[in-house]
Amino acid sequence: MKKNILFLLISTSILLADVSNPTANKLRSLFLPGLGEHSMGHKKTAKSFFIREAALWFVCLGGNKVSSWYEDDYIAFAAVHADINLDQKSYIFAVNVGHFDSFSDYNENKARKRQFNEMYESGKGNEWEWDSAENRVEFDRLRIQSITYEKYASFAIGGLLIHRIISLIDVIYLERNFPQVHIESK
Repeated sequence: MKKNILFLLISTSILLADVSNPTANKLRSLFLPGLGEHSMGHKKTAKSFFIREAALWFVCLGGNKVSSWYEDDYIAFAAVHADINLDQKSYIFAVNVGHFDSFSDYNENKARKRQFNEMYESGKGNEWEWDSAENRVEFDRLRIQSITYEKYASFAIGGLLIHRIISLIDVIYLERNFPQVHIESK
């Protein structure tokens, strides 16, 4: 949170600073793609950058929210159908719950493979037993959906960064090919 506030303060001070117009346009495009183009008078280009930026933010925020909904769903589903509380458990534990019908099946599988260090201790709240194989498969589907939407959000963050670089390059291109003439009266 502190990093976000610091970034916001630095970005705002850069945008409000009295710097030369070409530098300000570049900084504006890094802050919000399309803002530099808009300030240069290229409204149509700016509009397309604004639309893409909004779409990327929608995917990023929406992906995180939907991922959270699916996570809540699979945690509640496991509590009802496998009698396990996943609230303070690791993600790999949830994967194991989705792949094995019961705690004892999991531990027996690890013992057969001589992976004793991966076995879960009894009496530590790690026990589960699915009421049906169909419910275990449904749990796993919900878990996979959650992580899929989380990945969409991560890719959108990458897209937001790339979008800023593209906007910066566009402002540099526009400055070189369409120089602005400033006329001042004395």
